[in-house]
Amino acid sequence: GNNSHIPHADPVHGGALAPQWQPQQFSNFQLHNNTTPQGYHNAQVAPGARIPPSGRKKALLIGCNYKGTSAELRGCINDVQAIQNLLTSEGFPISEITALTDDNRNMMPTRQNILRGMQWLVAGAQQGDVLFFHFSGHGSQEPDRTGMEEDGYNETICPSDFQQAGQIVDDEIWSNLVYPLPSGVKMIAIMDCCHSGTGLDLPFTWDMRRGIWSEDENPSHSAGDVQLFSGCQDDQTSSDGDVMLFKTGGAMTNAFIRAYQTQKGRPYPDFLHTLHTELKRKGFSQRPQLSSSQRFDVRQKTFTLCDGIVSNMNPQVG
Repeated sequence: GNNSHIPHADPVHGGALAPQWQPQQFSNFQLHNNTTPQGYHNAQVAPGARIPPSGRKKALLIGCNYKGTSAELRGCINDVQAIQNLLTSEGFPISEITALTDDNRNMMPTRQNILRGMQWLVAGAQQGDVLFFHFSGHGSQEPDRTGMEEDGYNETICPSDFQQAGQIVDDEIWSNLVYPLPSGVKMIAIMDCCHSGTGLDLPFTWDMRRGIWSEDENPSHSAGDVQLFSGCQDDQTSSDGDVMLFKTGGAMTNAFIRAYQTQKGRPYPDFLHTLHTELKRKGFSQRPQLSSSQRFDVRQKTFTLCDGIVSNMNPQVG
Protein backbone atom coordinates (compact mmCIF):
# COMPACT_ATOMS: atom_id res chain seq x y z
CA GLY A 1 0.00 0.00 0.00
CA ASN A 2 0.95 3.64 -0.31
CA ASN A 3 2.15 4.90 3.06
CA SER A 4 2.67 8.52 2.09
CA HIS A 5 -0.22 9.65 4.27
CA ILE A 6 1.36 8.21 7.42
CA PRO A 7 3.53 10.86 9.12
CA HIS A 8 5.90 8.20 10.50
CA ALA A 9 8.00 6.30 8.02
CA ASP A 10 8.14 3.49 10.57
CA PRO A 11 5.02 3.70 12.75
CA VAL A 12 6.05 0.74 14.92
CA HIS A 13 9.56 1.74 15.90
CA GLY A 14 9.47 5.50 15.53
CA GLY A 15 13.22 5.96 15.46
CA ALA A 16 15.14 8.65 13.62
CA LEU A 17 12.52 8.84 10.90
CA ALA A 18 9.81 10.04 13.27
CA PRO A 19 9.42 13.82 13.43
CA GLN A 20 10.64 15.33 16.69
CA TRP A 21 7.74 15.68 19.11
CA GLN A 22 7.24 19.34 19.82
CA PRO A 23 4.34 20.38 22.00
CA GLN A 24 2.44 23.02 20.10
CA GLN A 25 0.08 25.46 21.73
CA PHE A 26 -3.51 24.92 20.71
CA SER A 27 -3.90 28.65 20.01
CA ASN A 28 -1.24 28.47 17.27
CA PHE A 29 -2.39 25.16 15.84
CA GLN A 30 -3.79 25.25 12.29
CA LEU A 31 -6.70 23.06 11.23
CA HIS A 32 -5.89 20.95 8.17
CA ASN A 33 -8.08 18.85 5.95
CA ASN A 34 -7.65 15.19 6.88
CA THR A 35 -8.57 12.77 4.15
CA THR A 36 -8.50 9.12 5.14
CA PRO A 37 -7.30 6.59 2.57
CA GLN A 38 -9.94 4.33 1.07
CA GLY A 39 -9.63 0.59 1.67
CA TYR A 40 -7.21 -1.35 3.86
CA HIS A 41 -3.45 -1.46 3.72
CA ASN A 42 -1.01 -3.73 5.53
CA ALA A 43 0.43 -2.73 8.87
CA GLN A 44 3.23 -4.08 11.04
CA VAL A 45 2.01 -6.06 14.02
CA ALA A 46 3.84 -6.56 17.29
CA PRO A 47 1.48 -8.54 19.54
CA GLY A 48 2.62 -8.67 23.13
CA ALA A 49 5.42 -6.10 22.70
CA ARG A 50 6.12 -4.21 25.95
CA ILE A 51 5.90 -0.50 25.26
CA PRO A 52 7.48 1.67 27.92
CA PRO A 53 5.62 4.97 28.47
CA SER A 54 7.54 7.94 27.08
CA GLY A 55 6.31 10.20 29.87
CA ARG A 56 4.58 12.50 27.37
CA LYS A 57 0.91 13.15 28.19
CA LYS A 58 -1.65 15.28 26.40
CA ALA A 59 -5.41 15.75 26.75
CA LEU A 60 -8.37 17.35 24.98
CA LEU A 61 -11.45 17.97 27.15
CA ILE A 62 -14.72 19.28 25.74
CA GLY A 63 -17.80 20.41 27.65
CA CYS A 64 -20.92 21.89 26.04
CA ASN A 65 -23.83 23.22 28.13
CA TYR A 66 -25.47 25.02 25.13
CA LYS A 67 -26.60 27.75 27.52
CA GLY A 68 -29.54 29.86 26.44
CA THR A 69 -30.65 27.37 23.77
CA SER A 70 -33.46 24.80 23.78
CA ALA A 71 -30.71 22.17 24.03
CA GLU A 72 -29.37 23.57 27.32
CA LEU A 73 -27.67 21.12 29.67
CA ARG A 74 -26.22 21.35 33.14
CA GLY A 75 -23.04 19.78 34.40
CA CYS A 76 -20.97 19.37 31.24
CA ILE A 77 -18.46 22.08 32.13
CA ASN A 78 -18.21 20.63 35.66
CA ASP A 79 -17.39 17.29 34.02
CA VAL A 80 -14.42 18.88 32.23
CA GLN A 81 -13.16 20.42 35.47
CA ALA A 82 -13.46 17.08 37.28
CA ILE A 83 -11.54 15.19 34.56
CA GLN A 84 -8.89 17.91 34.44
CA ASN A 85 -8.34 17.48 38.19
CA LEU A 86 -8.02 13.71 37.76
CA LEU A 87 -5.50 14.09 34.92
CA THR A 88 -3.32 16.66 36.67
CA SER A 89 -3.21 14.33 39.70
CA GLU A 90 -1.93 11.64 37.29
CA GLY A 91 0.90 13.84 36.00
CA PHE A 92 -0.67 15.44 32.91
CA PRO A 93 0.93 18.91 32.64
CA ILE A 94 -1.70 21.66 32.62
CA SER A 95 0.11 23.18 29.61
CA GLU A 96 -0.69 20.00 27.65
CA ILE A 97 -4.42 19.98 28.48
CA THR A 98 -6.70 21.85 26.08
CA ALA A 99 -10.16 22.46 27.53
CA LEU A 100 -12.91 23.73 25.23
CA THR A 101 -16.00 24.84 27.19
CA ASP A 102 -18.84 27.03 25.99
CA ASP A 103 -18.52 29.42 28.94
CA ASN A 104 -15.13 30.60 27.62
CA ARG A 105 -15.39 32.91 24.64
CA ASN A 106 -11.76 32.27 23.62
CA MET A 107 -12.00 28.45 23.79
CA MET A 108 -15.49 27.70 22.49
CA PRO A 109 -16.19 24.07 21.53
CA THR A 110 -17.28 25.01 18.00
CA ARG A 111 -17.21 22.44 15.23
CA GLN A 112 -13.97 23.93 13.89
CA ASN A 113 -12.29 24.18 17.31
CA ILE A 114 -13.17 20.58 18.20
CA LEU A 115 -11.71 19.24 14.93
CA ARG A 116 -8.65 21.46 15.42
CA GLY A 117 -8.38 20.18 19.00
CA MET A 118 -8.46 16.57 17.80
CA GLN A 119 -5.68 17.24 15.32
CA TRP A 120 -3.70 19.11 17.99
CA LEU A 121 -4.05 16.13 20.35
CA VAL A 122 -2.61 13.56 17.94
CA ALA A 123 -0.03 15.82 16.24
CA GLY A 124 3.48 14.40 16.60
CA ALA A 125 2.38 11.49 18.78
CA GLN A 126 5.07 8.82 19.16
CA GLN A 127 5.30 5.37 20.66
CA GLY A 128 4.87 5.45 24.44
CA ASP A 129 2.80 8.66 24.49
CA VAL A 130 -0.46 8.73 26.48
CA LEU A 131 -3.41 10.79 25.29
CA PHE A 132 -6.82 11.45 26.83
CA PHE A 133 -10.02 12.61 25.10
CA HIS A 134 -13.21 13.61 26.91
CA PHE A 135 -16.51 14.89 25.52
CA SER A 136 -19.48 15.88 27.63
CA GLY A 137 -22.50 17.25 25.78
CA HIS A 138 -25.16 16.16 23.36
CA GLY A 139 -24.71 13.24 21.04
CA SER A 140 -27.13 12.41 18.28
CA GLN A 141 -27.48 10.36 15.10
CA GLU A 142 -27.57 11.17 11.40
CA PRO A 143 -28.55 8.82 8.57
CA ASP A 144 -25.49 7.06 7.12
CA ARG A 145 -25.28 7.55 3.35
CA THR A 146 -22.44 5.05 2.79
CA GLY A 147 -24.16 1.89 4.00
CA MET A 148 -21.22 1.13 6.33
CA GLU A 149 -23.05 1.42 9.66
CA GLU A 150 -25.00 -1.68 10.73
CA ASP A 151 -27.96 0.33 12.03
CA GLY A 152 -28.01 2.81 9.13
CA TYR A 153 -26.95 5.74 11.33
CA ASN A 154 -23.75 7.58 12.12
CA GLU A 155 -23.27 8.59 15.72
CA THR A 156 -22.50 12.28 16.13
CA ILE A 157 -21.44 14.81 18.72
CA CYS A 158 -22.99 18.26 18.82
CA PRO A 159 -20.54 21.19 19.00
CA SER A 160 -21.67 24.45 20.58
CA ASP A 161 -22.53 25.83 17.11
CA PHE A 162 -24.20 22.64 15.77
CA GLN A 163 -27.31 24.56 14.72
CA GLN A 164 -25.22 26.67 12.31
CA ALA A 165 -22.16 24.53 11.53
CA GLY A 166 -23.63 21.03 11.84
CA GLN A 167 -22.69 18.01 13.92
CA ILE A 168 -19.43 16.03 13.87
CA VAL A 169 -19.98 12.45 12.69
CA ASP A 170 -18.09 9.47 14.08
CA ASP A 171 -16.27 8.92 10.75
CA GLU A 172 -14.76 12.42 11.05
CA ILE A 173 -13.76 11.74 14.65
CA TRP A 174 -12.11 8.46 13.61
CA SER A 175 -10.21 10.10 10.73
CA ASN A 176 -8.90 12.95 12.88
CA LEU A 177 -8.42 11.30 16.27
CA VAL A 178 -8.00 7.54 15.87
CA TYR A 179 -6.56 6.65 12.48
CA PRO A 180 -3.48 8.96 12.58
CA LEU A 181 -2.05 7.38 15.76
CA PRO A 182 1.00 5.17 15.32
CA SER A 183 1.35 1.80 17.06
CA GLY A 184 2.24 2.07 20.74
CA VAL A 185 0.36 5.32 21.42
CA LYS A 186 -2.37 4.97 24.03
CA MET A 187 -5.55 7.03 24.07
CA ILE A 188 -8.29 6.69 26.65
CA ALA A 189 -11.55 8.38 25.70
CA ILE A 190 -14.74 9.07 27.63
CA MET A 191 -17.89 10.13 25.84
CA ASP A 192 -20.59 11.25 28.22
CA CYS A 193 -23.36 11.82 25.74
CA CYS A 194 -26.17 10.02 24.05
CA HIS A 195 -25.56 7.49 21.30
CA SER A 196 -21.96 7.33 22.39
CA GLY A 197 -21.68 3.54 22.32
CA THR A 198 -19.69 3.49 19.09
CA GLY A 199 -18.85 7.18 19.07
CA LEU A 200 -15.25 6.69 17.91
CA ASP A 201 -16.08 4.01 15.33
CA LEU A 202 -13.78 1.50 17.07
CA PRO A 203 -13.99 -2.06 15.70
CA PHE A 204 -14.15 -4.11 18.92
CA THR A 205 -16.78 -3.88 21.65
CA TRP A 206 -16.50 -5.86 24.89
CA ASP A 207 -19.55 -7.98 25.64
CA MET A 208 -19.66 -7.95 29.44
CA ARG A 209 -22.25 -10.71 29.71
CA ARG A 210 -20.51 -13.17 27.40
CA GLY A 211 -16.99 -12.05 28.20
CA ILE A 212 -15.87 -11.75 24.57
CA TRP A 213 -15.00 -9.04 22.04
CA SER A 214 -17.54 -8.59 19.27
CA GLU A 215 -16.28 -7.10 16.01
CA ASP A 216 -18.10 -4.60 13.79
CA GLU A 217 -19.53 -5.81 10.49
CA ASN A 218 -17.46 -3.23 8.59
CA PRO A 219 -14.55 -2.63 10.96
CA SER A 220 -12.33 0.45 10.79
CA HIS A 221 -8.91 -0.70 11.94
CA SER A 222 -6.03 1.46 13.15
CA ALA A 223 -2.61 0.96 14.73
CA GLY A 224 -2.89 2.91 18.00
CA ASP A 225 -4.17 1.65 21.36
CA VAL A 226 -7.48 3.49 21.68
CA GLN A 227 -10.09 2.62 24.30
CA LEU A 228 -13.45 4.31 24.66
CA PHE A 229 -15.58 4.23 27.79
CA SER A 230 -19.04 5.41 26.93
CA GLY A 231 -22.20 5.92 28.87
CA CYS A 232 -24.61 3.84 26.90
CA GLN A 233 -25.28 1.56 23.99
CA ASP A 234 -26.14 3.37 20.76
CA ASP A 235 -29.81 2.50 21.06
CA GLN A 236 -30.03 3.79 24.62
CA THR A 237 -30.39 7.39 25.59
CA SER A 238 -28.09 8.75 28.27
CA SER A 239 -30.36 9.24 31.23
CA ASP A 240 -31.94 12.57 31.92
CA GLY A 241 -35.56 11.53 31.58
CA ASP A 242 -35.79 13.62 28.41
CA VAL A 243 -36.44 11.85 25.18
CA MET A 244 -34.64 13.62 22.39
CA LEU A 245 -31.92 15.88 23.74
CA PHE A 246 -30.45 13.97 26.55
CA LYS A 247 -27.60 14.37 28.92
CA THR A 248 -27.02 13.47 32.47
CA GLY A 249 -25.11 15.70 34.78
CA GLY A 250 -22.10 13.64 33.87
CA ALA A 251 -23.21 10.16 34.87
CA MET A 252 -20.37 8.47 32.99
CA THR A 253 -17.73 11.05 33.94
CA ASN A 254 -18.50 10.80 37.65
CA ALA A 255 -18.72 7.00 37.59
CA PHE A 256 -15.37 6.82 35.75
CA ILE A 257 -13.63 9.05 38.30
CA ARG A 258 -15.02 7.10 41.25
CA ALA A 259 -14.15 3.75 39.69
CA TYR A 260 -10.65 5.00 38.86
CA GLN A 261 -10.07 6.13 42.43
CA THR A 262 -11.02 2.73 43.86
CA GLN A 263 -10.02 0.31 41.06
CA LYS A 264 -6.83 1.78 39.57
CA GLY A 265 -4.40 -1.04 38.87
CA ARG A 266 -7.12 -3.71 39.17
CA PRO A 267 -8.14 -5.97 36.26
CA TYR A 268 -10.43 -4.50 33.61
CA PRO A 269 -13.45 -6.67 34.59
CA ASP A 270 -13.30 -5.20 38.13
CA PHE A 271 -13.09 -1.68 36.74
CA LEU A 272 -16.05 -2.23 34.40
CA HIS A 273 -18.06 -3.85 37.18
CA THR A 274 -17.43 -0.85 39.46
CA LEU A 275 -18.41 1.53 36.65
CA HIS A 276 -21.68 -0.36 36.26
CA THR A 277 -22.31 -0.38 40.01
CA GLU A 278 -21.61 3.38 40.24
CA LEU A 279 -24.07 4.13 37.45
CA LYS A 280 -26.71 1.92 39.04
CA ARG A 281 -26.13 3.36 42.49
CA LYS A 282 -26.91 6.80 41.08
CA GLY A 283 -30.13 5.46 39.57
CA PHE A 284 -28.93 5.38 35.96
CA SER A 285 -30.00 2.52 33.73
CA GLN A 286 -27.08 3.01 31.35
CA ARG A 287 -24.58 0.23 30.99
CA PRO A 288 -20.98 1.28 30.57
CA GLN A 289 -19.51 0.16 27.28
CA LEU A 290 -15.87 -0.49 26.47
CA SER A 291 -14.81 -0.41 22.83
CA SER A 292 -11.26 -0.66 21.55
CA SER A 293 -9.02 -0.45 18.50
CA GLN A 294 -7.08 -3.54 19.68
CA ARG A 295 -8.45 -6.90 20.79
CA PHE A 296 -6.46 -7.12 24.06
CA ASP A 297 -6.93 -9.72 26.79
CA VAL A 298 -9.46 -7.98 29.03
CA ARG A 299 -9.20 -10.49 31.87
CA GLN A 300 -5.40 -10.32 32.14
CA LYS A 301 -5.02 -6.56 31.78
CA THR A 302 -5.04 -4.11 34.66
CA PHE A 303 -6.64 -0.71 34.23
CA THR A 304 -4.30 2.29 34.37
CA LEU A 305 -4.32 5.61 32.55
CA CYS A 306 -0.66 5.86 31.69
CA ASP A 307 0.74 2.34 31.48
CA GLY A 308 0.06 -1.04 29.87
CA ILE A 309 0.23 0.29 26.31
CA VAL A 310 -0.86 -2.28 23.69
CA SER A 311 1.08 -2.38 20.40
CA ASN A 312 -0.71 -2.91 17.10
CA MET A 313 -2.30 -6.33 16.53
CA ASN A 314 -4.29 -5.44 13.39
CA PRO A 315 -2.52 -6.80 10.27
CA GLN A 316 -4.58 -4.44 8.11
CA VAL A 317 -5.56 -0.87 8.91
CA GLY A 318 -7.91 1.54 7.18
